[in-house]
Amino acid sequence: MRVFLLRREAGNDGIYHLSQKERNYLCNVLRLSINSVFTAKDSKDRYYRAFLFDEDTLTLEETDRPEATLLDGLSSYQGPFVPISAFVSVLKGRKNEMEVRALTEIGVRRIVLMETEFTQSPLSGHDRERLSSIVREAVQQSGSSEPEIIGPLPFSEALNLADGRMLILHQSSLEATKRLSQALSGCTAADPVSFLIGPEGGFSEKECSMAIGKGAVPILLSTNILRAETAAIYTASAIQALLQN
Repeated sequence: MRVFLLRREAGNDGIYHLSQKERNYLCNVLRLSINSVFTAKDSKDRYYRAFLFDEDTLTLEETDRPEATLLDGLSSYQGPFVPISAFVSVLKGRKNEMEVRALTEIGVRRIVLMETEFTQSPLSGHDRERLSSIVREAVQQSGSSEPEIIGPLPFSEALNLADGRMLILHQSSLEATKRLSQALSGCTAADPVSFLIGPEGGFSEKECSMAIGKGAVPILLSTNILRAETAAIYTASAIQALLQN
């Protein structure tokens, strides 16, 4: 559901002072007027009935009925979302931004950035900050919960963070390769799933063996050849669709 995402905690008095970017979003993008009432949410997933007192100030009252004052009439679906962890290699250029934005909107709980053998471009501190901003924008747009962003980490370290059913997507068949629906057999919407997507050149044989040795199931998608960022988005969407029904 569409809510206003608070960038920091409110004061004990329920007064929240808007930043310039927040003012612009409420007054110029959403075109809200003074005295408007809408739903806001903080980083701890607490919901508030927000009152736009003036262009610089909100007053907040915590509520257990966030659907009563939504910013629009979009779906108020809140779950269950599958607890998905997306382990994705750092990509070239702005592909990381597109990937992270879409994964956030889809509702993944965690995005782990990896440095793999065939990673072509390192992620700078500025790029990392930009991704954090992208996540907040995606949360603001979609109403999803903010995913945890971890890394970038070396592939071997990232593997240690995987939990639940672990899947590794590969561009060709490996021994014991399964289709996605087969690999998720027996899972429910409450079961954690971790999937690993390589960079533009895919995973190395060594990395595949390492992941499989830790229990990852090799997956070959029933689709055309996909770019790395498209494969991550496709896989997260398919997992949600398969396990929510």
